Amino acid sequence: MPPKSAPQAKPAGPSTGKPSMSKPKTGTGTSGNPGQAKSNKRKDPPQQDAGFKNKKGSEPDRGAKRAKYEIRSIASQKSHAALKDGELDVQSFVGSLSFEINALDESMRRVRTSQTSRAFQRVPFRMRRRAAAHDFKKVPRRLRKRAKREMAEDNTPTVSSKTRKPKTTRARLRAETARRLGILAKRKRLRKLKSSGADKETISIKIARPKIRRNELNSHPVVARKFRKRQLSKTWLPTHLWHAKRARMTRPTEPLWRFAIPLTPTQKVYRPTHRIQWEKGAMAWDMSYMSTISLSGAQNSVKNVLKSLGLTQEALWGDKAKRWKSGNMHWTGTLTRKSKERMHVIGPATLIWNPAEKVGEEDQLKQFRQVFIRIHPSAFLETFNELLRLVKGQVPRPYIEDLRFEIGSIDIIGPDSTEALLGVLNPYHLKPESKESQYSTLESLAGLKDPGTLPIGTLLAFSIADPRLRYPPRQVALPKSIDQNAQMALLEAISAVRKEEVTNPHQLFDRDTRFKASKLPSQRSLNRRRGKGPPGTPLRPSDVDPPIPILLLASRHSTASSQSSGSWTIMLPWKCVPPVWYTLMHYPLSTGGNPWFGGLDEIRHITFERGLPWFPGDLPGTDAGKAWELEERQVRQKAWDRMPKGKRVNWESLDLGAGRKGEIGIGWNCDYDVLFGLEKASDADEMSVDWRDGEGEPNANPKNEKPTTTNALASMTQLPKSTFLAYQTQTSELLPPASLVTVNFKMLGRGVVTTCARVYRLPDTKPVAISSQVEVPATEPPPRKGKGKLPHNLRDQWLARKPSKNNTSKKPIAARPNLDLETRQQLLAQQLIGPPGPFPPPLPNSENINGHPLCPGEEDLIGFVTTGSFNLRGGGGDAIGSLSATKALEELRRYRNKNDSNARLCVVRNAGQNIGWLARWELI
Repeated sequence: MPPKSAPQAKPAGPSTGKPSMSKPKTGTGTSGNPGQAKSNKRKDPPQQDAGFKNKKGSEPDRGAKRAKYEIRSIASQKSHAALKDGELDVQSFVGSLSFEINALDESMRRVRTSQTSRAFQRVPFRMRRRAAAHDFKKVPRRLRKRAKREMAEDNTPTVSSKTRKPKTTRARLRAETARRLGILAKRKRLRKLKSSGADKETISIKIARPKIRRNELNSHPVVARKFRKRQLSKTWLPTHLWHAKRARMTRPTEPLWRFAIPLTPTQKVYRPTHRIQWEKGAMAWDMSYMSTISLSGAQNSVKNVLKSLGLTQEALWGDKAKRWKSGNMHWTGTLTRKSKERMHVIGPATLIWNPAEKVGEEDQLKQFRQVFIRIHPSAFLETFNELLRLVKGQVPRPYIEDLRFEIGSIDIIGPDSTEALLGVLNPYHLKPESKESQYSTLESLAGLKDPGTLPIGTLLAFSIADPRLRYPPRQVALPKSIDQNAQMALLEAISAVRKEEVTNPHQLFDRDTRFKASKLPSQRSLNRRRGKGPPGTPLRPSDVDPPIPILLLASRHSTASSQSSGSWTIMLPWKCVPPVWYTLMHYPLSTGGNPWFGGLDEIRHITFERGLPWFPGDLPGTDAGKAWELEERQVRQKAWDRMPKGKRVNWESLDLGAGRKGEIGIGWNCDYDVLFGLEKASDADEMSVDWRDGEGEPNANPKNEKPTTTNALASMTQLPKSTFLAYQTQTSELLPPASLVTVNFKMLGRGVVTTCARVYRLPDTKPVAISSQVEVPATEPPPRKGKGKLPHNLRDQWLARKPSKNNTSKKPIAARPNLDLETRQQLLAQQLIGPPGPFPPPLPNSENINGHPLCPGEEDLIGFVTTGSFNLRGGGGDAIGSLSATKALEELRRYRNKNDSNARLCVVRNAGQNIGWLARWELI
């Protein structure tokens, strides 16, 4: 029997005549009265500071919460008013309906015009903050008054950081200690300032210009003392502090290419990234980790060095290359290096010439020229060493300079990218007539939606003013899309870009100009100058504000099968990146919002949707790609090890059908050892499942002998598309052994493949041997199918799954007919009387796997997938991979007709799965 409850205490104050029904509080922090009701914060009146309670420990009473949704009440009239003595009065009935319809319309109007949502709910998703519901300062300025009013009406408990008092003894002691330490630090600064004689005449120290060594690697930039220890093994980007608050960065102990690089924003940007590339908006990246190398010397020597790097095309040195050699355009291509055995691909790079003065033909070969080589940081050391080797063999000898920390860059894409650049890049001119012609060309491109429509290699060089002088940025006036005259003027401006010639040298090549541009005034001095003028007035450049030299490059990213939008690249001094970046992130676009920022994952996403390979991940034949593949193998292996045994894939028990067991190669690797039949030099990458649980490692080397090669990837080479197509016509020469080509896979039906997926070619149809002798049928069962023997018509099975051009829709699923009892009896009798089935019965997955054809055998393996996912642009699965050049050439020679529908078909199977998908590959 439960104990009786204690009698309720009579509350203090006037009696209401009703007993209190609240339960007594037994927790700590309550008053001595056990019958006091628990305080409801939402029922209490607003208080000045919700950070602490009163002396008794309880909170004061609050007023009732305001009523909600009263505006949604709909007035109605009783329907029985139209009924009189059991008869319906039609006129009154219609009048009652009209009244209700008008009331409904009035209610909808009130709901539409009233405040049905709070102020913090009217903010876009990317601008929402966690504390916006109770702190009006967390919403934009235009909504703060409304948010403050709603919080007062709704009795929302608010917190003021300025009037908040510490609640605990420990917090009060910490606050008092911080206050005293601040007083002591202020006294120490005053004593130090007085002892140094700051009030007397002092000597001003000039900032030393950073040293740039020739033919040597440059030192890291000098950083602030408080950040120096954090950059011992890596280098921060110029906008690192801005990105560290808004993006997921690389781990401090695991930098990427010796840089702290943002991987992806903390906000969800996967779908916005797709929309920005194809619909509206703009997205920017801080690409200052891209390496820049300067090659300087006599023109003939520089020309020989560039030819040794693979720039041997006739179009680069003939009459058509005058614009490139004169510095009016840039060139983007693939660099290569020669070795004793074969040609090695280094990676993609961009080359820019510095314009030079016109001289005679005799002095042209000896004229001093400069070239910028912009390359990925993963291939920087390989390129630098190769250039160092090549310049030593030239007479007169040129020299190279490491400008990694001298020149930064920003990439921006999207239909609104040109508008954002026009609003941020303001020309530097003290007089209107001194505006540079290259900037006037950029102004004429207002309204351009795709930089890829500009001529290939478009380059603009001019100087800009500090963007902070005109902060916050204002929207630029753009021509309307329906104005035909403006569109014709834009087309004329695009065609005039190629005709313009640059005669003055680019200021970004000048070392002194770069150093002067880096000495920008501090933000405090700009605030003082802005405070002297009227509010909202932009500052004008003065003698204190140096010009910032930039190079603006327009790139085109398109393949033969798809057309994608282009991008802009801004090259500028390293220390000038933050002012331009901050202003760019706050530019108000005409389509709404501000430009987004992206990380490394967004770069890979956009490159994948364009159908292009991402360097170095999709080029495993290069040295940088091999290093990336080895690192990714370790990451995938650790992820597999962390999974429980019951959830991770058991590679050895994978059933591929026809008696085949086990995955081909190592499941988490793109196992090129199996593809080329190479012997592994070390057992570091072997798939050992049994000894991971604590047993000794097998095949240990007792003598600790170092293997000749650490991995079979070292013997692989990458072939560009042009080089591979040249072997298609030349039958005398053989392809280099263990060479790879990069292809793009398009799924012909369902299926989405991922990294490390296996790629097979369609097997050949093997003829069935027919005996000429008459055989007597035996009663013995037929011989059991051999292990690993695939069906002879496997190729036909896969070709039957190819969708036809006329009927691409899915076949409707036939409904099971509703058979009567007599029909079912007939079917049962037919099964009983019919001939017996084969004995022994066929093994499971011997002919197909749940209706899917079996995957071809290991002998038909031709490559691996390096990047695969669902393509939002195409609405299906896409992938980028690498194929064996020898087997890919055999596939091309098999089909003489390029338009054959069966050409370049393949089967792609994800690692750890036994079902494959039909796809078609194209060279990229």
